[in-house]
Amino acid sequence: MQMSRHGGFTLVELIISLVIVSVIMVGLLTAMRSFGITDEKLEKRLSQADERRVVSAFLEDVLGQAMLKPRLAMVGKPEESSFVGAPDSLEWIGVMPARHGAGGLHHFRLYWAGDGRSAALMLAYLPFAGLEVLPDWNLAERRVLVEDVSGFALRYQLEDGGEWLGQWRSTVDSRQVGRVGVALAAGGAEWPLLVVPVRSLVNPGAMGRIVNGP
Repeated sequence: MQMSRHGGFTLVELIISLVIVSVIMVGLLTAMRSFGITDEKLEKRLSQADERRVVSAFLEDVLGQAMLKPRLAMVGKPEESSFVGAPDSLEWIGVMPARHGAGGLHHFRLYWAGDGRSAALMLAYLPFAGLEVLPDWNLAERRVLVEDVSGFALRYQLEDGGEWLGQWRSTVDSRQVGRVGVALAAGGAEWPLLVVPVRSLVNPGAMGRIVNGP
């Protein structure tokens, strides 16, 4: 007569089962971690895309119209330009959209500021008080446009096209700037090149040298 085998797992079967369960758990945890990293990357990319959209739209607003007429010249002093573009900064007179809190003509200064470890794209601005009054940037309000900036460069193209220039200063006799190119790297990624067409707030045909003095 053959004896019946008792039900249950042997020690070897139990160990094998535990190993299989452990492998499955490790796989699940790895998959969950991968999903979490992917979700974080996606959220970061969406946030960066939204930041690029907002900043680009704002710069197109404030830089899209600029006063390209030179400032009033003082007797015995050189003519001052109202549009001064350098490779890493730009000063101009333009219109602040009312929806941003303060409408009307303003002096603007776009520049890159930082200590090498933490840099930001900054915009300084103060109300326009006439062409004969030079802006005092110590009194200007400042806004951080983009943080964690690792690269920033400006280029200028004249209204009739041609090559891009590293700097530009408007004068009575010069041609007018037509476009400003803004190259920016922030958050570990390069932004798409922003090209802003610049329209003059002053009729070029009416421009002339204005001298303040007898």
